[in-house]
Amino acid sequence: MTQVSIFDWSICLAYLALIIGLGVYFSDKQKNNDDFFLGGRNMHWLPVGLSLFATTFSSNSFVGLPAEGAFGNYHQLLAIFFIPFVVIPITCIWFIPLYKGWGFKSLYEYLEHRFARPVRLMASLIFMGYSAGWMGTMLLAVSRILNVVLDAQSTSQTILVIVIVGALATLYTAMGGVKAVIWTDTIQAFALFGGMIFVFVLLLAKIDGGWTAFVARGGEAGKFDMFRTDGGLSERNIFSACAYGFFVYMGGQLASYGAFQRYVTVDSVKKARLALVIKGVFTLCSCTLFFLVGSALFVYYQQDHLEIFQQLSDGRSKDQLLPHFVVNFAGGFGMTGLILAGLFAAAMSSLDSGINSMTASLVTDWLKGREIGTFNNRLLTIVFGTGVTLIACLLSLINSPVFDILLSISGATLGLLLAVLMMGMLLPRVNTMGVVLGLVAGLIVFLLIRVGIPGLSDEALGRLGPLAGLKNNTWWDGLFTTVTAVLVGVVVSLLTSPPRDEQLRGLLLREHR
Repeated sequence: MTQVSIFDWSICLAYLALIIGLGVYFSDKQKNNDDFFLGGRNMHWLPVGLSLFATTFSSNSFVGLPAEGAFGNYHQLLAIFFIPFVVIPITCIWFIPLYKGWGFKSLYEYLEHRFARPVRLMASLIFMGYSAGWMGTMLLAVSRILNVVLDAQSTSQTILVIVIVGALATLYTAMGGVKAVIWTDTIQAFALFGGMIFVFVLLLAKIDGGWTAFVARGGEAGKFDMFRTDGGLSERNIFSACAYGFFVYMGGQLASYGAFQRYVTVDSVKKARLALVIKGVFTLCSCTLFFLVGSALFVYYQQDHLEIFQQLSDGRSKDQLLPHFVVNFAGGFGMTGLILAGLFAAAMSSLDSGINSMTASLVTDWLKGREIGTFNNRLLTIVFGTGVTLIACLLSLINSPVFDILLSISGATLGLLLAVLMMGMLLPRVNTMGVVLGLVAGLIVFLLIRVGIPGLSDEALGRLGPLAGLKNNTWWDGLFTTVTAVLVGVVVSLLTSPPRDEQLRGLLLREHR
């Protein structure tokens, strides 16, 4: 096992103590559901914006984005650019005033008014499924890094640390509610961003020829490509990047309970918009930095350690490239401790948000928002945190890059949530039966793509033609899921009775523009 010095562990433990301390600080400020889940609706926009960023880009980004920059190109970064340049402007201009004007405690409360209570509960279940899978992949990313940092020879060693991280995040989330989540996410955003700046500067210093060689070698290898139009459905090109960037990230911004929860923790439309601007700026800068780090890793390993780079270029090993550099080549006393602290920061910034949002959805959607007491809110938080940690332990056995797993989960769940929300807000003719059957159709199409196509023989794949390319490209999942659900929802609604007037009044986007 790689020797981690006492100083390294001290850095890591000091960070964890700070995070737990914030949970303790906010523990006596939780008086009711509004305090625990919505922060009293008077949070400052800056930490809320940083929390939105930290939640979206966590340990998955910590390992997944540099790996994509090293082994692939910048088409995934093009997809991410949809967040600051497309998704956030649309959300700020049209949807934030609507969300703030409703006064709902849950985003899915809207679906009960627009359609029926079963639709609200279906949306809540889909969101919980997304959150569980998302947090599971996040902790999976933790295990990938710890395999390198600790040189773990057994699954039990990795699972032990996953359990510890999950338990700590669950603890401070249960104690401090959403205020602890948002303020710890703020610290974690800076820890994540600052750590990557340090790694990038260090890499440039170690590359023979510095910045000039980095740009030249990366350009020659096509690492900075992000506008390719060649290839079919199997290729990561400008078309699949746009499909992924719009449908997955739009779904996450508009239809996720967690995002809505952040919007209503501030007390005005202006502050919610400012929080989203902060997320957009940090997303643009940090994700570009993640990819630059990945490209620099590619150039560094090509110059001096080509054999190691090739060994790490398959399956789950791709996620270990960044930690491998830090542990083996970064040098410097305390660097391993910093990377561990950054890893825990990234992991817990997602875990705390997901656990709190799942608990909030259960209380507001299934228990109709009734006050069950802070003790019971904390107990539910612990139950969800324990369940997600167990799921992550099972996912640690999967041999795929974390981002591929995450995108498949997101395409199915966020695509469905986006479809039902857009049908409700934009299409007044859509009724409850149309939405329910649309959700079912979208789920079936997703299963056919992700389960059916991979199980086909080579001969059967040949008969599918271009559609066979979907087998190895999860970037299209959100588009196919969303479009199918909307098309079926519209057709079924046109063949059945229209919704009642009270299901439309004040619930359509055009009435608030």
